[in-house]
Amino acid sequence: MSENKIVVGVAPWNGFVAKNPSTGEFEGLIVDDIRNFTEMTGIEAELVNTTWSGLIAGLQAGKWDVIMTGMGATPERAKSVAFTDGWGYLSHVALVRTDSDAQTRSDLNAEGNRIAVVSGTSAHQFALNVLDQAEVSSFSDTGAAVLEVMQGSATAYLGDSISNTRRADEREELRLIEFAPDKTEWNSMNHAVRYSDLDLLQFLNTYIRTMQLRGWYAELAEKWDMPGTLASGPK
Repeated sequence: MSENKIVVGVAPWNGFVAKNPSTGEFEGLIVDDIRNFTEMTGIEAELVNTTWSGLIAGLQAGKWDVIMTGMGATPERAKSVAFTDGWGYLSHVALVRTDSDAQTRSDLNAEGNRIAVVSGTSAHQFALNVLDQAEVSSFSDTGAAVLEVMQGSATAYLGDSISNTRRADEREELRLIEFAPDKTEWNSMNHAVRYSDLDLLQFLNTYIRTMQLRGWYAELAEKWDMPGTLASGPK
């Protein structure tokens, strides 16, 4: 508060946080939210780009004050960081080649299958928990993980419902496997701070609750062509 500035750790996520190759500027749903936060509070936000696997370590090391990149709150992660209330929601789906014979989660969970995930994501943990018969391979970024599927080196890429739906729409060689409601896992999207910064946690929660009541996250979902369940969660 004394500096009127907050340093924000972010990681690349298509549609949420990404650098525009033409301008070099960050853009996406989360970036819009951060800008709105800045406009409402007058607190300058400095975005620092990192990898998903480096987000928590960077926060603990003091490289940034808060993680604002859509990280899901889990009991495992809560041992290391304090999470805000959820501001958005998504589920896990698989991305496979169009010519793949796999149709269900059970088809993917078989010996000889290789499942690509991004290290440190909730999809990574989900794959380890429920696809225990397959080989789970982690990558530092989404592009490399999806490329494994496109090249036939991996059976599927397990990721969030929003990003994978976009990829399937954009590439005819890829298609989705959507799990049944009781075979997937819904996750909230949250910000995270150090446990020593609980005053910051309360401040951010006040912002999130206010924006939810004003329908702000539903507006963002519509702007970025994302499903309404992003703001409402599973029904």
